[in-house]
Amino acid sequence: MLRWVGILCVSMAVAGFGLNALGGKQGSIKANAMGSDLIIIDTLEKFGKLDYPVVRFEHDKHTKAVEGKCESCHTVTGNTVTAKFKRQEDTNAAEIKAIYHDNCLKCHDDTTKAGKKSGPGSEECRTCHAGPAETSRTPITFDKSLHYRHSSSKLMLPVPGQKENCSKCHVEDKPEARNLSFAENKDLAHERCMSCHMEVAKTLEPSGPVDCAGCHDATVRAGFKKVADVPRLEAGQTDYALLMATLAAPASDPTLVKPASEPTIVNAVPFNHKLHEEKNENCSVCHHTASTKGVVSCAQCHTSLGKEEGGFVTMEQAMHRVTAQSSCVGCHTQLHTKPECSGCHTFMGRTGQGTESSCVKCHVEITAGTELVESKIARNNTAAMLMNSRVKTDPEIKVNEIPEIIEIGVLANEYQPSKFPHRKIVQKIMEGMKDSSMAAYFHSSPNAVCSGCHHNSPASANPPKCVSCHGKVADWKDGTKPDLKTAYHQQCIGCHSEMGIQKPAATACAECHAVKQ
Repeated sequence: MLRWVGILCVSMAVAGFGLNALGGKQGSIKANAMGSDLIIIDTLEKFGKLDYPVVRFEHDKHTKAVEGKCESCHTVTGNTVTAKFKRQEDTNAAEIKAIYHDNCLKCHDDTTKAGKKSGPGSEECRTCHAGPAETSRTPITFDKSLHYRHSSSKLMLPVPGQKENCSKCHVEDKPEARNLSFAENKDLAHERCMSCHMEVAKTLEPSGPVDCAGCHDATVRAGFKKVADVPRLEAGQTDYALLMATLAAPASDPTLVKPASEPTIVNAVPFNHKLHEEKNENCSVCHHTASTKGVVSCAQCHTSLGKEEGGFVTMEQAMHRVTAQSSCVGCHTQLHTKPECSGCHTFMGRTGQGTESSCVKCHVEITAGTELVESKIARNNTAAMLMNSRVKTDPEIKVNEIPEIIEIGVLANEYQPSKFPHRKIVQKIMEGMKDSSMAAYFHSSPNAVCSGCHHNSPASANPPKCVSCHGKVADWKDGTKPDLKTAYHQQCIGCHSEMGIQKPAATACAECHAVKQ
């Protein structure tokens, strides 16, 4: 049975619904941070400049003081609790200010008169208006495990007339018109989550948290039960898709665009949607507006020229921007930081600028006739065929032909030549890729693995020696090309550092090249 029935205050929302439930902003976590229940009340900022600093409000402390009675501060109608304090909507600055001052100060005053410890009085403005503060609060990620525990719960009954219970949370969703949006803002998200948790709690069944820490404290979340093998979440998605960039939409499929002459403006990309589902925790990793807009096609917001709905972020930018974690290139680049990857990728350029050889790993030259443009089924089938025919291992690397030891002595002076265990290093790099289908595919071009060290030259089993480009003196006129000694040390020591290799240490010169006697 589901133990914590509804931790949907979450928001698949990537951080957006985090702290702001009642008008707050989230800061970075520091050692002296306040608790996860800290809310910064800054509601009046949208009406103009504030006379006093924003208010620090510790929500769980107040919840305990009113013995968990939400109606003490919020409007509760049936099983629904409103997130805003003592009101349904934000009217004007004067009215909202009066609501806070009249109700907060009266409660403090009444508590004091009852002989109990209470909050500040009307003459202690700065005690509440203390300004922003750090908080330990972190946004909750509604991952596949948490989603499954909700969707599989017997307490989450389907809407009458429906077989699935998706619309219990995704209220706009219908079998004939899928809409997987959850809540358009933080207040509505918290209202739906908290109302559901409270409703279940009334049945005396185990329910989800009704305090801030229950969802937003990382230590508490670490105790959540994890479902190891989560069945695929069915939402009408396909296993494979063929991504095609076009210019004008055919009537049969408005998510596509078709120019007058050519069906596509760049080679199509076959995409394994099912595999990406397995590798990520929720739809929002790629569909970054899923919580507010639902899971929609990339082309609905991002077009070749860009449009207002997508913030004028073009399709090219949405797929290739290296700094955006929801873009293809950005997400893959994040994986480069893994120790087994970073040794090579850290020194292969930080701009994200692709090369012709990297483009063709995704973009495939195919004849995109009328059928592909007009038929989604044809596109999906073509994508499946292309994906399943991909080579996923390097056909050119023959480990036994790799020199076992290479002696590097071109700069030998006070030290003896360095004996470089070439084959052992190549094998170690390949070992780090063996369990990654992505790494296997993106390194399947002839001698791609070699390019990690033998960079800026054609991939080859017999690449040019380092001295071919790096001289004894740095060539600063040609960009930032270092001298040969620097190039060797930067690459070798840098790789060890990135991959967490402790020996040989960067300062242990004689472990790589012995001192001449």
